[in-house]
Parts: sequence; C-alpha cells; structure tokens
Amino acid sequence: MYIAESDELNALKIGVTSRASRTSRTRQHARHGWRTTAEITFEDGRRAFIAEQAVLAFLRSCGARRTLAQDQLPQGGYTETVAFAREARLTAAQLLVVAQAAAGIVEATSGPEYIFRAACAEIYEVVTAWVEEHQALKRVGRKREADELAARMRPELKRVLEWTASLREAVQRKAAAAGGGER
Repeated sequence: MYIAESDELNALKIGVTSRASRTSRTRQHARHGWRTTAEITFEDGRRAFIAEQAVLAFLRSCGARRTLAQDQLPQGGYTETVAFAREARLTAAQLLVVAQAAAGIVEATSGPEYIFRAACAEIYEVVTAWVEEHQALKRVGRKREADELAARMRPELKRVLEWTASLREAVQRKAAAAGGGER
C-alpha cells in the first residue's frame, strides 16, 4: 500500500500495488506529478486491499468525500484520492498514521489466534441460542420439538468440536514454527 501526494492537484492518494508492478505503478504516478511519500508492505494483496478500503471508509466517514475527477488521473485511481488536501489541512503524514493503524489492525486480525478466538465466540453465540430455544420449548411443554432440536444440534456440535480442535492444532503448529511455542 502506498501514499502519494500531488502539490499541483492539491490532493493525496492511497493505493495498492503488487511487488511486481510497484515500480511501474508509482512511476506512472510520478510521471503525472505525484510523489510517493510512504509504502506499507503486507504479507498478501488481500490484506493490503482491506487496509486501503478501511482507510478510504475512514476518510469518507470523517468528511473527506471529495475525490479528484477521473480526467485528473489519466493513469487511474481517482476514487482513492482526497481532493482539496491543503484546504482541509490534511497531510500525507496524517494519512500515513491512519494507514499504519489500518495496516496494524488488518495484520493483527488476520492472524490464526484472532481468527480462532473470533470463530469460537461466534460458535458460543450460536450454541447459546440453540440452548435457549431448547429450554424455551421444554418450558412450554413442547418436549418432542425440544428433543428434535437437540437431535439436530448434536451432530452439528460434534462437527464444531472437531473443527475447533483441528484449527487449534494448526494455530499451535504455526506458533511453534514461528518460535512462539505452544499456546
């Protein structure tokens, strides 16, 4: 992910490029008067794209909705710009802070430990809803329906247990390979 600025166009830009095309993409912008002020490297392009979209959503939600026109960026990427940057007193350094925060959050929440814990929390919510429904059915005397629900829940819960066990093992293997030991 990169941040660029154009004094001539009074604008800032955030963009994503791959390692293979990075030089050509930033060079394209440079030919049109843009100066790359920062780059943030990601493990994969999907994470970079998610961070870029988060930064853009943040900017738009804070009021920086105006972008350059398409004809002002013949090399493409006008929707990832902020127009009137000087008037807004928005600097490339400020945009970098937002981009670094987004990048840090994307990287942190892409890790196996976070994904595992988030999945477990979702499973807990679903199981809790099942249990509450089961108890409600029993309370109102609908024992047969409660038993049917329990019968449908058991194989699903068994699959969840097997899945979480294999996911936990994968997390532990990755942590051990990274030198983090067992968790």
